[in-house]
Amino acid sequence: MAGGLAGTDGWFNNPANQNSSAHYGVSLEGEVHQYVRLEDAAWANGVLEPGNTWPGQLGVNPNFLTCSVETEDLANPDEPVTDALYNAVLGTCRLILTRYPAITLLTKHTTISPRSRPGCPGRRWVGSGRYQRLAEALGLTAL
Repeated sequence: MAGGLAGTDGWFNNPANQNSSAHYGVSLEGEVHQYVRLEDAAWANGVLEPGNTWPGQLGVNPNFLTCSVETEDLANPDEPVTDALYNAVLGTCRLILTRYPAITLLTKHTTISPRSRPGCPGRRWVGSGRYQRLAEALGLTAL
């Protein structure tokens, strides 16, 4: 998320918003909000763009095959991932895996939409090593 949890709550709950959503949002303090039921598609991952490295089936919208977790950054792409945020994301992902144990990959937005989301999740997750640690803690392969 590019901003705060409160702003994301407002946008995802706004009837005028017809083209963006995520399953979960997590604050820097570790507060988790669910926006979309796991059995329903959310649109956070965008569409397959030229240059994508999505390993999924061609011609299938990745949003139908993924669960999405957005994380608060207060509109600062370098906002550090707090321990509370990391632990809440880990717990949320574990919950997702209990529902969908066949998931094997932890995928970045940039894997699917490299042109419109080139820095997502960026240095704060990838550069800090937290993204790789999250994948390892979940037993997933990080893309």
